[in-house]
Formats: sequence, structure tokens, C-alpha cells
Amino acid sequence: MFRLIEVIFLWMFEDERWRYKMLFQSLLLLVPVVGQVALLGWTMATYDSLVTGGQDLAHWGLHLRRGVRLLAIGVLYWLALGITYSGVRDLDALTGHTRQGGIAVQLYNDLALLLFALLLVPLVAATAERGLLGGLDLPHLARSIAAHPLRTAGATMVTLVAGCIALIGIALIIAAPFLLTYAAAVTASAAAWWSAPLRRPEREAGTASQPDGAMPAPFRPPHVEARATRPPRPPEA
Repeated sequence: MFRLIEVIFLWMFEDERWRYKMLFQSLLLLVPVVGQVALLGWTMATYDSLVTGGQDLAHWGLHLRRGVRLLAIGVLYWLALGITYSGVRDLDALTGHTRQGGIAVQLYNDLALLLFALLLVPLVAATAERGLLGGLDLPHLARSIAAHPLRTAGATMVTLVAGCIALIGIALIIAAPFLLTYAAAVTASAAAWWSAPLRRPEREAGTASQPDGAMPAPFRPPHVEARATRPPRPPEA
């Protein structure tokens, strides 16, 4: 369990430049709209760094193109859930706001929030791997989630914890930019951890056709799995 916690929540502090990367990315959040989109793009860039064998946070920056893509997908899913919620509320109003209707509205609201938390990590992975269409491919997302239910449940719990961290930051106001950036890094690491079994067949298929060392390393934060070591340099004459 501690190894999993280290993989998801602590690995980023092994990056020697984590302070600078998270600080400057946090400062970008002070720019309305642009900063939030940049944080989404930075999340996907950090995911890419992890799944290709990197052990560092992505460099701070705007990353607007990728951020807009993830934002568009998130808004579409949020609207889909929100429109259904409005329909349930309207139906409750038509029936005279009965006790059963109120329970149904509250139950749907809770389930919709849980569903959004469940989808967040798979959406980050699918969008990073396959672009906008990948994030909208509901059948593929459903198959991926169903194939690894325990891993999906773990990723959902991490998403909820990251959301709580972000809410604490918003409540504290001053700490909001840094804690939001940290929550984004946690989400990226959860997405890389969640998608590891999905990428394994691709790595195994590519290993047969590529020489040793040509394939990217799996998700492997520092001190969780050993780094590849170079042979010692022979003494100079």
C-alpha cells in the first residue's frame, strides 16, 4: 500500500526541479481561463512524461492546445450529466416535489459526481493517447474500465482525494494555485498508473520488432522501481 501511495502521491518530489515547475505552473493559474487551460495541458504533458519512461514533471508552460482538448471533453461530459440532472429535477417539479422525487434528484446528483470522478482518469489517459476522439469513445472507455475494475476503483479514490486537496486549496485561497497544481500532478500519475495494463500489450508487441532499449520504459517513478544503471566507466590510462 505504501508503494502505491509513493507512486501516486510522492514521486513528483523526487524531481530536482519540482519546486520551480510547480511554482511557475501555479503562477500561471492566476491568469483567468488561460491558466486553468494551461494546467489541464500540463497534466497531460506530465502523463506523457511518465508513460514514456520519464521520471520528472513536465516543464511548466501554457500547453494550451492539449489543455483545450481535455477541457472540451470534460465540458461535454459535464453537460451530458447536467442535462440529465435538469431533466430529473423537472420531472420532480411536475410531480409536485414529492419526497421520492427529492430523493431521486439527490441520488442522481451524488451518482453523477461519482461517475465524473470515475471517468476523469480514464479520460485523461484516452485523450492523451488517442486525442479528442479517444476521449469521446465511450465503448472503448467502458471496456477499459470493465477490464480493470479494481484499478479503476483505486484511480477513482485517488481522484476524489485529489479533488479534496484542490478544495482545501480553494478554501485557503493563498495556497490554492500550488495545491491545484499538485492535485493535477496526482491525477496525471493516477492516469499513468491506471493505463499501464492497457499499454502492456502494445509494448510486448513492439518489443519483438525493436532492439533492446528502443521501447520506452513503463511508468516508474523514482525509488519505486530501480533505475537502469550504466556500466562503470573504465579507468583512464
